[in-house]
Amino acid sequence: MAMDPKTLKERAKGVVHLVMTHFQDDGELDLKSLRKSLQHVVGALKGNDAVFLTTGSTAEFYAMTDEENDKVIQTVVETVAGAFPVIAGTARAGTKPTILASQRAQKLGVDGVMVVNPYYHLVTLDGLYRHHRDVAQSIDVGVMIYNNPVTSKLWIPPELMARLSKIKNIVLDKENTSNVVGYYWMQRAVDRADMEIICGLGQLFYPFEALFRAPAYVTELANFAPALAVDLDKAAKKRDAEKLTALMDRVASYHQFIADCAKRRGALPTVLSPAVSIPDLPFYQSVCKKAMELVGLPGGIVREPMENITAEEKGQLKDVLKKMGVL
Repeated sequence: MAMDPKTLKERAKGVVHLVMTHFQDDGELDLKSLRKSLQHVVGALKGNDAVFLTTGSTAEFYAMTDEENDKVIQTVVETVAGAFPVIAGTARAGTKPTILASQRAQKLGVDGVMVVNPYYHLVTLDGLYRHHRDVAQSIDVGVMIYNNPVTSKLWIPPELMARLSKIKNIVLDKENTSNVVGYYWMQRAVDRADMEIICGLGQLFYPFEALFRAPAYVTELANFAPALAVDLDKAAKKRDAEKLTALMDRVASYHQFIADCAKRRGALPTVLSPAVSIPDLPFYQSVCKKAMELVGLPGGIVREPMENITAEEKGQLKDVLKKMGVL
């Protein structure tokens, strides 16, 4: 049975595990590998604060049919089996399809849904409010707003987020501002009794946003280095600057590798500035999957149009993981 929205808000601490979706070499969904990876991470994170987030951007929801997304959600819910809260991404460009996807996810047993801002047409502030309000009112489980300007070209400002937080089951904001000061003002505007603002940009931003009481951060690290993901959270919560710096230095080589993969392919054809959309984005999913393979877990490919790294790059990644202390 799904937990109530208030409980979901209280449980949204520590590591928000970005579940990868597994595909075979022919591009078909690989649920057997997904279960194996999930079982590994559930065991590795046991005893720690964590949330499992599936069918979001990292999980390639946009490259799957509704039926495939639902199969992934069902697999995650069944495999996690209540050990941790499960949130499913149900983002669609329009409100009605988002409502339908959210209702299906609720029936599949998720504890919450993640809803990104409308991402095709630009909408007004009132349009943004109505979109999230209508989705929330169509379901009983908790809602996490995905405030991601890169994927949607929209950003909910603090005043509007505070208004949305008063809707009883909108209880989380996966905040993807790349402006740490903007994160601070979001925290200031929203009553924590209504909503928690989690770090949506992962391990590179969490040490800074933890200073402003971020209760959790999203990360792909738990897929292949769960102990490192947990250590980062604990060091951030303890304000242990020396340990955080050492951990971040280990993580930096991983992100530098992704950046190097991007440089070899050239600049992205985007009108968004590098401050908003970094060139690493087409590669991070494949790098994570290959890292999973290197530690002995299933990984697989990413679906088009995202980038799969080469066999030579996978060999280089092995050296990076050794440098990180993962291998």
